[in-house]
Amino acid sequence: MKNIILLIIASLILSSCFMGSSLLFMESEIQDKPNLVLNPSFDAYSFAGTDALRGWTIYTKPDDSEFNKIRIDPMQSIDGDTSLRIDASNKDVVIISDSFDVRRYGGYYSRIRFKTDSPQPPQARLRLTAFKGNGKITNRFSKKMKLGQEWNTTSISAGFLKPGAKFGRVSIEIPAFKEGSVWIDDTGCWEVHGFRID
Repeated sequence: MKNIILLIIASLILSSCFMGSSLLFMESEIQDKPNLVLNPSFDAYSFAGTDALRGWTIYTKPDDSEFNKIRIDPMQSIDGDTSLRIDASNKDVVIISDSFDVRRYGGYYSRIRFKTDSPQPPQARLRLTAFKGNGKITNRFSKKMKLGQEWNTTSISAGFLKPGAKFGRVSIEIPAFKEGSVWIDDTGCWEVHGFRID
């Protein structure tokens, strides 16, 4: 029995050397901290044109400038008066926030709330990406979103940014799906921790 315990302790020590440390920030840590994402609740600056989604850019795959399956929805929300509704289509949709400043030694918590009425929901994903000033990616963090009928939450804890990281973006990826809609709301990114600089 003593040998088994020693083996377990040794494996934990060795695995921590190879795997590195992981971060886990909590929702409670964002209290009184500014949301770095502009327009996190998809408020309607306008109901038409490019001003409708201030703070966000929409891409479709394949590219389609006439794509009309995304709407600001005043009937569904968990925060504020509106949410963003993505209706079923044969295109992948990527929604990307405007950039915000990040620090190499900052710890970040990113979150999104979402729901669907699709009987076969897509495998959506939340991403937080850090970039150098020249646009080169330094870090990528992502988490799958398990879509269901009720509002649910997915979050990412991020830190240990690589040297040169200057700005970040939150993105939401929603693959093509055949029926129903997906709603997203109350998203954002907060700097919740500052690591000691040696």
